[in-house]
Amino acid sequence: MTGGGGTNSAFLRADRLLLLRVSLLLPLWLCLAGVANAAALDEQVPGHPGLTYFDLMKRVVTDLARHGAGASGSDVVAFTHIEGKDATAAPADDPVHFDAVDVMAIPDDPRRLILLADLGRSDGNVEEAELLCLFALEPLVKLLDVVEVGTDRFTGFSDARPQMLAPRTPLIVIESSHSNSDQSYQTTEMIFIRGDRFRLIDTVGTFGERTCTAERTQTPTVTTAADAGPYRAVVVAVRAEVKPSGEDCGDETAPRARESIYRASYRWDARRQRFVTKSDALMRLAKENERRF
Repeated sequence: MTGGGGTNSAFLRADRLLLLRVSLLLPLWLCLAGVANAAALDEQVPGHPGLTYFDLMKRVVTDLARHGAGASGSDVVAFTHIEGKDATAAPADDPVHFDAVDVMAIPDDPRRLILLADLGRSDGNVEEAELLCLFALEPLVKLLDVVEVGTDRFTGFSDARPQMLAPRTPLIVIESSHSNSDQSYQTTEMIFIRGDRFRLIDTVGTFGERTCTAERTQTPTVTTAADAGPYRAVVVAVRAEVKPSGEDCGDETAPRARESIYRASYRWDARRQRFVTKSDALMRLAKENERRF
């Protein structure tokens, strides 16, 4: 698996990560800078008196108008999916309506702000239309980039404080998930900003399953490590576990307990101008998961 293109997998987890709503004064905001939070549209952007999240989103939905506790509009700026135009899921509702946005401040860079907005369902697609938006706050307020990032029913920022790839360059981790009674699916997109544009590092798919005989889980962890180039390396490790249930399942044979780690490191390739990995571990994991569908 090489970076830059992603794999738009449909492996997602059941529960959406709930994002904390905040309305905080600037000193506390600075202490929490980089933690993703939910904010109502009428809340002011900390450190920018008179500027609300409604004002920012009006640059994404240009005819946005207040509607009850939220806002609605029809004129959404052009966008494509971070994984390519074939993955794009346009919003089905016209007008779109939303009440809040998820907010990620960039550590050490108060001039930029990242928002994640759910524009609702998309006809013919499992995922909803989830837009990742990059704004300049200084010297003028401006929409710099917008891409779609959803891959399933529930999408949000990872609940972890973002790690930094370089000064003012956070590693943005987006998780999408859904589940049914027996299986759960998650995709984890790793994204960064270069030249005021969102760039995809890669997408990792994980899968969980519960049967009478055993429970299978896959837990992804994304970290960074020091590297010689302009960016830190991105290290992905997926812990895959099989835990026998111990139940009487008739003629079904229980698998043995085991644990495996699938690991890949992505490093910046200056010639190709993208992150790449030499490991095929995550591709092997994807193929193994496909056989279990």
